[in-house]
Amino acid sequence: MGKKKKVLVFGSTGSVGKNSLKVIEKTTDKFEVIGLCSNSNIKEIVKQIKKFKPKYVCLKDKAAANKLKKRTKIKFKLLSGEQGLEKFSQIKSDISIMAISGIDCLRPLLINIEFSKRIALANKEAVVIGAKFIFKKAKKHKTEIIPVDSEINAIFQLLNLNKINNKNIGKIYITASGGALLNYDQKSLKKVTAKQVLNHPTWDMGKRITVDSATLVNKGFEVIEAHNFFNIDYQNIGILLHRQSLMHAMVKLSDRTTFSCIYPPDMKKPISYALFYPKRMKLPKSDNEKKEYSFSYSPISYKQFPLLKIILEAGKRGDNSLVILNACDEIVVDLFLNGKIKFTQIEKNIKKMFKIYPKKKIKSVKDIYYWDRWARYKTKEILGEI
Repeated sequence: MGKKKKVLVFGSTGSVGKNSLKVIEKTTDKFEVIGLCSNSNIKEIVKQIKKFKPKYVCLKDKAAANKLKKRTKIKFKLLSGEQGLEKFSQIKSDISIMAISGIDCLRPLLINIEFSKRIALANKEAVVIGAKFIFKKAKKHKTEIIPVDSEINAIFQLLNLNKINNKNIGKIYITASGGALLNYDQKSLKKVTAKQVLNHPTWDMGKRITVDSATLVNKGFEVIEAHNFFNIDYQNIGILLHRQSLMHAMVKLSDRTTFSCIYPPDMKKPISYALFYPKRMKLPKSDNEKKEYSFSYSPISYKQFPLLKIILEAGKRGDNSLVILNACDEIVVDLFLNGKIKFTQIEKNIKKMFKIYPKKKIKSVKDIYYWDRWARYKTKEILGEI
């Protein structure tokens, strides 16, 4: 039996974090969870502490951290607040599962690159807004970054499995389910509730990404991810509408041969690949081959999903627009989920921000945080929240 790989889990109480721990739970002879990190979910992290007995636990919310001390007798080093998260990010590990959502992932990710041999990256926003800083540092420290996002992970699998280089690629396609509101007309969209939007037809994901799957903002982000991860021109990345969420990506070669990556809509698949790479996790036989199933795909309508077009244009501009649009999206999605604005106002406000933002180049990580703060303030100002 080989030595167990030491694993840190950032965002352990979220959807990807919990799925990661489910994978690790089945393979405790291969991995040891040495650290768990969450924002403030005490109830869930207590269960995880009892099960995995980590050496380190980090809660970004200091009040939650103080309560945690009274909830368990298991010994571990407790870290809290921003400083605690920085210290947690400096713990040496074989693999870090980076599943913190939004821009909050960027700082711990950039710190952790120096201290981890491999990062299984589930956060797309960090790559969208800070790819050049992330991959430059990863190259410097020889840290592997493997995408966990299902579509990007599927491309990663296809390119590695078939030893495909960029010269042989004709086009790469990622798929979109269309979210919960695909067949709604404009009049109906004005009346939808958060509950309706969160009722995704195939995936069980976090709240923001589920809303973003209805506007296809997330799919725009994934195109930018693919561009940054694999150095592929935007014109060679396409999107296909695929309701069944079985096919996650296709690679069409220059000779028109097409390879596709197909598996059920379950995040444990790409998570296990990121953990075991270049090997694969052995899973029990299923009886899927005894059941009849089929799948189809069709072109995306940019007219139906105008925010997708905006995100892609922002990616091609290469300025601060992606930082601004990501911040704006995070704010308006949160307001929608809390019942403060209508679903249609998400599109309206992102469009407005894309028209009025001051175009500037991003030259440093400080620039990212400056324009993120600016966009959050401006979005709230426009909405009358300030």
